[in-house]
Amino acid sequence: MRRFGVLLMAALSMTALNACTADPDPVEPAFGDEAQIGLDLNPSSRSMVVGETITVMAETKNLLGRDVEIEWYAPGGEIKTEDEGRIARVHFENPGTYTVSARRFADGKQVKRDAVTIRVQPLEREG
Repeated sequence: MRRFGVLLMAALSMTALNACTADPDPVEPAFGDEAQIGLDLNPSSRSMVVGETITVMAETKNLLGRDVEIEWYAPGGEIKTEDEGRIARVHFENPGTYTVSARRFADGKQVKRDAVTIRVQPLEREG
């Protein structure tokens, strides 16, 4: 029994020594870790009039220094981005209901997506 204890202590000592000399770079979390990844779209309004511009902000969580990119989509609308893609200004010329969506990429892989629905009302004519 005493021999088992000595072997166990030697094994634990080697494990501790290896832990101290291991590669200092931490293992990065998997992309599926919701605590590390986030993308929430927040529009300035969900309703607008034809010809107006709506602002949609992408709120993101840190991905520990990864190269992050956001791609925006607004079929039927025109998009201009600011602040490294975190702000989108969307303009619609026709009434209807549209979906503005964004996909977040890290190191070239899609990690998150979100969408908001925008209702575009016709311009009221005076008369």
